[in-house]
Amino acid sequence: MNTPRRTFLKLSLAAMPALQSMPAWARSFPSKPITLVVPFAPGGNIDVVGRSLSVPLSKLLGQIVVVENRAGAGGGIGTASVARAEPDGHTLLVATPAQVATLPQMFKTAYDVASFQPVGVATRTSMIVVARRDDARFKSFDDLLALARGKPGAINAGHAGNGTPNHLALLQLENAAGCQFGAVAYKGSGPALVNLLGGQIDVVFDQVTSSMPHIKSGALRPLAILGSVADPTLPGVPTLAESNVGRFDATTYAGLLAPAGTPGAVIDVLSQALRKALADPQLNASLNALGSFTESGDAGALKTLLDTERALATRLVAEGRLTAN
Repeated sequence: MNTPRRTFLKLSLAAMPALQSMPAWARSFPSKPITLVVPFAPGGNIDVVGRSLSVPLSKLLGQIVVVENRAGAGGGIGTASVARAEPDGHTLLVATPAQVATLPQMFKTAYDVASFQPVGVATRTSMIVVARRDDARFKSFDDLLALARGKPGAINAGHAGNGTPNHLALLQLENAAGCQFGAVAYKGSGPALVNLLGGQIDVVFDQVTSSMPHIKSGALRPLAILGSVADPTLPGVPTLAESNVGRFDATTYAGLLAPAGTPGAVIDVLSQALRKALADPQLNASLNALGSFTESGDAGALKTLLDTERALATRLVAEGRLTAN
């Protein structure tokens, strides 16, 4: 028996008591390729996480795992498509809590938190602010804040879309530092970085993973880590605490979610496969090199993150800081 099939049988046997009471299709899960929907354009943090997970998950589950990018509306289009999908475990969402918990607080969506069943937390990634290395205006994070305070709205700051963690980080920094950026929303970090490199915007609020290739090439320079903990992949880059800015934590967590109504036994198989995938040394090494770190949190941990994110979004909406426009 080959290794992928043997591993899949072990995962299925662990959930056997529940599987025995399920319909035949659930007992044979997975019976066809699995789609990981990334609700952003290629090149961003969630895209990197999804593509990194697809290979070990495919081996563990004994089925092809494909990544499908469905960008738009701050991640809302792809997220809604998974909410509508057949709840059989073959269509999953790779997302941050923001897509599921924040967007419904901003405007009417075809889904809410109850539309999904958490599978588990996959990764955590530092949020940073990056500028072009040759932009002499921003020799430090303090320089950026001084310009954003002195000329409100004059510094064009790109982010991955309204309601994304990147957007929330920008809003929290404005509140904490008493400054104002000219926020520019994109359909993911990839397009925002393209415009930053091309000089159309001044800075981008981004996760380390999507910016790291450009940092390594020397094209971009990280100005600050938007949290209180230093990032080992970016030695010497100041944190918010070191920059004397009010404390908040914009660390981005990514996880897998299934449509509500997916049988518990199927969720168990997926959760166990996710945990095993995240323990893969090769996966860890590749993600760590890009500045992302595996979390291997269960469904309960992801639900806690969703609740925390929804509370933050509710507060920002009430303050008039977070709107659909």
